[in-house]
Amino acid sequence: MRQRSAALLAAALAVAALVAGCDQKLVDGRPLVSEAAQPAAAGLVAERLQRLDAYIEAQIDAGQIAGAQVMLARNDLVVHNEVFGVRDLRDPKPVTHDTLWRIYSMTKPVTSVAAMMLHEEGHFGLDDPLADYLPEYAEMTVLRDGEKIEAQRPITIRQVFTHTAGFSYGFTHEGVDALYRQVDLFAAEDLAAFSERLAALPLAFEPGSRWHYGVSTDVLGRLVEVVSGQALDEFLAQRLFEPLGMVDTFFEVPADKLDRFGANHSLNPETGELEVIQDGTLAGIRWQDVGLLSGGAGLVSTADDYMRFARMLLNGGSLEGVRILSPKTVSWMNRSHLPDELAGAGVFGRSGAIGFGLGFAVIDDAAGWSGHVGAVGEYWWGGAAGTLFWIDPEYDVVAILMIQRFQAEPLRQTFRTLVNAAIE
Repeated sequence: MRQRSAALLAAALAVAALVAGCDQKLVDGRPLVSEAAQPAAAGLVAERLQRLDAYIEAQIDAGQIAGAQVMLARNDLVVHNEVFGVRDLRDPKPVTHDTLWRIYSMTKPVTSVAAMMLHEEGHFGLDDPLADYLPEYAEMTVLRDGEKIEAQRPITIRQVFTHTAGFSYGFTHEGVDALYRQVDLFAAEDLAAFSERLAALPLAFEPGSRWHYGVSTDVLGRLVEVVSGQALDEFLAQRLFEPLGMVDTFFEVPADKLDRFGANHSLNPETGELEVIQDGTLAGIRWQDVGLLSGGAGLVSTADDYMRFARMLLNGGSLEGVRILSPKTVSWMNRSHLPDELAGAGVFGRSGAIGFGLGFAVIDDAAGWSGHVGAVGEYWWGGAAGTLFWIDPEYDVVAILMIQRFQAEPLRQTFRTLVNAAIE
């Protein structure tokens, strides 16, 4: 017993020495760790991480992205936090460790966690009808062959979590998407108006009959508001961001932090060259003069903040003594909740290899996932501007990629491969 205690003490002192020797700076009074430990301390291979860094640098040199940040943690140690390139092609200030990034759909896991906090408090059941809390969804129709017919069953809250409720996103010009465009959903002044506009439209399919990516998590954000009695930004700030020390996550970028907020980019389809695009390009979402608090796509964050959020999940709902969710709730969230009749199709038609939990995609069959390296139980999501994160409970890994470029595949796929190759 004495030998085991001595070994544990020695290991703790070794890690403390590694952390104490790292380069730290303060952001709003909290240490921002630029390199918390040597890779070997957490079982990552430094030489293989160099391949990852070289790949990101090559993407910048090739004009595929302007800048990036890569942040990795294993065994609850941040072991790789590197920045590359510039924040804005027009004003080439370098990416820094406190750069602010548009995370778009990486907002969805955050809003889902907020909703599950309220579920843990007994405010609603997952299989409760959504209309019990948002009555505008009481009498829904479904668009079928161009005709609106009465929905045969109510939308449940679990279906809202899992993108099986019947909502879409308005990305195309057909079916319900065309109707979404006509009413300009994201031009609504707030989430209450958004929800009313959406509920007046037909569903794309019978609730529970398909998985289809859509505005479900924005509806979930409205549920958080109604159940908690607070605006979504207030609830997130008080109940999630402040307790976790997430000092740089918000819907609207404060004026005194705008100098850390770069530009968004896309590849010109005709020239293939990278160019700056204006905010509001995707669904009208912007980060100044914000009215609609998009629980599905509206947050700006830093890699450091998002790592704190992800580490909380990997740690079973707590971080540095602050508990947000119970371990059992987190475990329940990161398993697929798709019903058996939908599991075979999987998320985005991935043949059952990827399921969907309560806010994240979940790998159900690692070998069947289109050649991607992964592990069963890994859960993840990404954002429209190329951001990506995943949590791998089997190997105790969190990985975060921050870039600002629409349509970032296959860059994100290669990032996954290179990170997984560096695990000892």
